Amino acid sequence: MKFFMQVMATATFVVASGVAALNDGIQLGGTYGGPHGHKYSDQDLVEAGQTVQSIVVRGNDRVDAVSLDIKNLAGQVSTLKHGGGGGDEETLALAEGEHITGIEVHWGKYYRKTRVMYVKFTTDKGNTIDSGTPQQNTDKKATENAPEGFQLGGFVGFAGQELDSVGAVWTSINKVQ
Repeated sequence: MKFFMQVMATATFVVASGVAALNDGIQLGGTYGGPHGHKYSDQDLVEAGQTVQSIVVRGNDRVDAVSLDIKNLAGQVSTLKHGGGGGDEETLALAEGEHITGIEVHWGKYYRKTRVMYVKFTTDKGNTIDSGTPQQNTDKKATENAPEGFQLGGFVGFAGQELDSVGAVWTSINKVQ
């Protein structure tokens, strides 16, 4: 029975999708992957109207880490990083007025644990950055776009030395009054 409940909890977590509206111009997207590692959430660290300076992804066969450099409304820059330090690092610096508006995630099993195997981010200017290995012939992938007027502002999920799951924290591009 315990194993059945673990399977059901994992299945529920993996297929969590949709966008949940929160207060003050912040919305949570779906979370994709597995419930291993340590839970993380940037929900309380982000704000409507912030700007994303750059995004970094690390990985090879799988995704090791994701991070955002953000500037808050007071002009302070901080880094929101989740995952380990392995793999190759790729950085996409965003231009003035450019926003990350799409995320694609593929996940699968690695040593009996669900991991993020591939992640791709797309901006409203058509630029992309990705890491990991795209999974073919699987239904364990999802694509999500920011709600109108929103951008990727942070992440939510589980991570250890690798990224076990990831979801978007969408923030309003404009400051909310």
